[in-house]
Amino acid sequence: MEFPKPQDEHRVLEKLLGTWVVTESTSHEGYDPNDPAMRWTEEVRSIGGLWYLCEGRGAMSDGTPASMVMTIGYDPAAGHYVGSWIGSMMMNMWVYKGWVAPDGLTLTLEAEGPDFEDPSKANLYRDVITFIDADHRRLTGSVRQPDGTFKTFMRSEFKRA
Repeated sequence: MEFPKPQDEHRVLEKLLGTWVVTESTSHEGYDPNDPAMRWTEEVRSIGGLWYLCEGRGAMSDGTPASMVMTIGYDPAAGHYVGSWIGSMMMNMWVYKGWVAPDGLTLTLEAEGPDFEDPSKANLYRDVITFIDADHRRLTGSVRQPDGTFKTFMRSEFKRA
């Protein structure tokens, strides 16, 4: 058996590699990236050029230490990006299906999860990673509204450390 080789779709994810610091976050009131007790950092590494593992650590708004793990890869058989997200601040695992915009700068990942208003119902969420330049990226989170549009509920800016 021959091992698979990374394709162009996998190489888009190379932009994530490295150590990142969250410089601004709308979901974290009073966030100060200069305060080591608050600072969110993320380490991203590759597994064979096919999978990317993002490990984040920081503090929640109330100071509680938190961590999260995101995986992202490309499934050629399915024809789309796949991945997952778990965090110490919630019980469910988010399973991603996604795509990259034609310009190669925007990765959209969708996942179904509990509705904010009624956790007994499911809703569709989007995490969008936008590569601003080689050392700056943005993550926005949004949720589908009853009319089918998506409403942004958080935005974080990342700078390469």
